[in-house]
Amino acid sequence: MKKQVTILLALACALMAATAAVTSALAQDSAQPAAPTTSSETSDAEDGPEPRAASDRLRRAYRRWRRKLDRYGVWRGRNLVLAAADADREPTAKEVRRSIHRMQRRFRNHLETPEGRAVAFRFKVRRIPAWGRIRLRAIAWCESHNNPRASGGGGAYRGLYQFSFSAWRVVGGSGDPAAAPRSEQTWRAWLLLSRHGSGHWPVCG
Repeated sequence: MKKQVTILLALACALMAATAAVTSALAQDSAQPAAPTTSSETSDAEDGPEPRAASDRLRRAYRRWRRKLDRYGVWRGRNLVLAAADADREPTAKEVRRSIHRMQRRFRNHLETPEGRAVAFRFKVRRIPAWGRIRLRAIAWCESHNNPRASGGGGAYRGLYQFSFSAWRVVGGSGDPAAAPRSEQTWRAWLLLSRHGSGHWPVCG
């Protein structure tokens, strides 16, 4: 009996010693300060990936649209390339692409106005060759005496070149030919002449 008590006491002492060692080790670990986060790690976490700079192709498209809006007298907005240079950085692909979309929307809206349509077709008329311009001037004088609002044949023939409504639609026109800008009438008369000949003007063609 005495021997068993002695063994139990020895086991209890060993267990208490082991428990004390574990408790001491845990206390030391909790007392140690956490490893500081480096400034580079903090910066990477906060800043995220670097924005991608606009490619040369995207910048060329951006410059092309700015020139186009300037040619047609449409407001272009601020120059992103210059603004980025002032901030000592490169323009990003996202902001350049967004600006191009805004310019395209402004240009489409401008073309829906009478002034915009007139200007757009004036640039197209410049592409008509010299012989075509001479021929169209002769047709316009013969058909309407150069009156873009002329009406003939009881209203069946309209405008500078006395378009019928069906001929006007064939070359992409819509609405009343006599209500269209002079430059649009000339361009569509050229399309009619170059594609279908002068059959629409049996007397003046």
